[in-house]
Amino acid sequence: WNTKKLLYELRSRRDELEKLREEAISRLRSIHNRISLRRKEADAKAFVVQACSQKSGEFKALELAQFINEKYYELTGIKKQIGDDFIRSERSCHLDLRRWEAKSEANSQRPYFEGHERDDVVKHRNEFIGYFLAHKDYYYTITDGEISMWKIPIQNPHRILIFHDESTFRSGEVSPKRWFFGENTPFFSKGRGRSQMISDFLVQHPSGPFFEL
Repeated sequence: WNTKKLLYELRSRRDELEKLREEAISRLRSIHNRISLRRKEADAKAFVVQACSQKSGEFKALELAQFINEKYYELTGIKKQIGDDFIRSERSCHLDLRRWEAKSEANSQRPYFEGHERDDVVKHRNEFIGYFLAHKDYYYTITDGEISMWKIPIQNPHRILIFHDESTFRSGEVSPKRWFFGENTPFFSKGRGRSQMISDFLVQHPSGPFFEL
């Protein structure tokens, strides 16, 4: 009887230890899954921030769903089957964007690349150009005619104009609405297409090429 009782207690202890081991493994898996989910969410959020910072404004919740799908199969090693739904639906990704405080707003009324003709802008431009015309004898200028020559300033001190040249080339289309994330607001192109800009500085001095305002 004592031997049977001892065996029974040993089996009970073994079962308890096995149960504790399974609970510990389950907790570790749960912690690992939570950490993995946080990392995946951080990666997805970083993807959204980068996408919302692009000037094109073409980012949609569908792209986030595709990104999550790609990362899921990459991390798990599971082979995606034809016809499988997204791991996280486009609608759920839309809610994620809202939860992360991203906003879908009109793609306008932001700092832009190209000028416009408001009355105050025209007034300021006229004052700006008028100042240079009134002080032209202080600057290096070029002669009129077919053969341009440098004209040395006749007033002191001599002044040098530095001109920032921007050439803009449009392409593509601009979405009427776009996602914005926090303070990551890209510049806006006033035209209906995206633009590529080439920027350079020119110096109005005999050491550089001719240019005039």
